[in-house]
Amino acid sequence: GIAASGNLDVRLPNAASLTSGQAFIFKDEIGTAASHTIKINASGSQTIDGENFVVLESPFAAINIYTDGVSKYFIY
Repeated sequence: GIAASGNLDVRLPNAASLTSGQAFIFKDEIGTAASHTIKINASGSQTIDGENFVVLESPFAAINIYTDGVSKYFIY
């Protein structure tokens, strides 16, 4: 759960250090995503559905992400 009172950058761990299928859920619990940037960053050159990062923009937004356990993350 995220309660951002300012801009926030979250860095995912290296996918190779995780188990294939391991999942993360990020949720803007207090609805401040419209006024504070909540950015989820992949590790190093890794990607999230082909991008280096994703941004939660809508109040109370959430995203579910899982890893292949090697080098990538995917949104589901």
